[in-house]
Amino acid sequence: MSAEKFYRPLVHFTPPYGWLNDPNGLVYKDGEYHLCYQYHPHDSVWGPMHWGHAVSRDLLSWTHLPIALAPDAKGVCFSGTALVDKGDKSGLFDGQDGLLAYYTITADNVPFNQSQGLAYSSDNGRHWTKYAGNPVIANPGIEDFRDPKVFWHEQTQAWIMLATAGQQIAIYRSTDAKNWQFSSFFGEDRGAHDERAWECPDLFEIGIAGSKETRWVLVIGVQRGAYARGSGTQYFVGQFDGERFIDENTPETVLWLDYGRDFYATQTWSDMPAADGRRVEISWMSNWLYANQVPTQSWRSSMTMPQELTLKATPDGLRLCHAFIRELEGLYQNPVSAADKTQTTPGAVFDFDWSQAQRLQFSLELKDNSSLVLQPFSELRFTFAVHKGQLTLRCQRHGQIGVTEFDEHFPHDFTVALGHNRCINADLVLDRSSAELLLDGGRYAITNLVFPKEGPAQQCSAALVSGEAIIRDLHRHDLAKVTA
Repeated sequence: MSAEKFYRPLVHFTPPYGWLNDPNGLVYKDGEYHLCYQYHPHDSVWGPMHWGHAVSRDLLSWTHLPIALAPDAKGVCFSGTALVDKGDKSGLFDGQDGLLAYYTITADNVPFNQSQGLAYSSDNGRHWTKYAGNPVIANPGIEDFRDPKVFWHEQTQAWIMLATAGQQIAIYRSTDAKNWQFSSFFGEDRGAHDERAWECPDLFEIGIAGSKETRWVLVIGVQRGAYARGSGTQYFVGQFDGERFIDENTPETVLWLDYGRDFYATQTWSDMPAADGRRVEISWMSNWLYANQVPTQSWRSSMTMPQELTLKATPDGLRLCHAFIRELEGLYQNPVSAADKTQTTPGAVFDFDWSQAQRLQFSLELKDNSSLVLQPFSELRFTFAVHKGQLTLRCQRHGQIGVTEFDEHFPHDFTVALGHNRCINADLVLDRSSAELLLDGGRYAITNLVFPKEGPAQQCSAALVSGEAIIRDLHRHDLAKVTA
């Protein structure tokens, strides 16, 4: 079996061919989840950007639709957002509900070439019309001005748009979705920055688990300064009044949404049914340090497993936590459970062979001065260790393909501090070329690509290196292949 075939995921969204990066236009309408994405259909490296488009009823099995937005004389179509215009506030739908999409128009060979455009659809996204008055926001003299995120702010009865403006976010308001007024900037002196512009903002209100209070969360991508190097996603927790976002943490506080190497351009679905109540995100599962060089040919890149976000109070403050979507349980096959096990001598705690996508869940308790290695691929290992009452996770990955840019940047070795020692639960989803690990009720997420040389047959193992470990509540399921 060729690498081209066995690297293609079994339960993650991928393009049918060509290049994929940022998720765009995430919206729910009439029983369908829409997923648009940055797409280059004519090559498997980044190039002139289109919006690919797919729909699903369960966030797992996807039907590819024709390209939603394509380049035209004004420029290519960079990242953006989609949402339902309820009650036709825009006046574009003859009094009916419709879909609005905002995207960045990027022209060639002109200064300050990025502006914000609007497209709309009256047939649930099957056909899109670009607004004749584009751009709806002209470039204000900023080199990097892109990735609009738009939502309806009920409290002030206005549409809100966020767009990246270099090293900060620009916030705009509109009452008709077409004419926009600048409100404020946020972020130039806060959080993580590098030499490149911020990208792909999202802003949403979310309840605090176990409380009647809410907060606003602002999610933003950094291109080169992530926790594990390269591109990654940070977030801020605070308040939003319809004009300004106020961060409730100190300027130097950096909150990472994921600590792994391959989690970027996070977006959440708009217009989820009120009865559902979830805030569901998806991210691009790659890294700009090597995305164009990963060892596939006719297609490149995939999305992460969709995850539900919740905001929880922790000893460190309010933090976003992840959970794989509940729909994943609908793919379960061949369940395996194991009795609790205490290991006091170095050696195997468990191991199993796998070639079908997997979900593995267990709880781990380590005594002081103990360490355990979880190795889902021969090229990827997670080492849990306790020293002086502190729990850490070391993440190591290797892999070389003979391409300099990939070989220099793809291997990694970094450590995540998990705080005081305690029993910690682990939730791991494995696919042909990825491992997504959630720890401590989703407080810590670590997403990594893997490109095994030996093909689709793998072994996942856990082994005690030193000290004593207790494994409890171990459950494993094969995951049925989906159409994506």
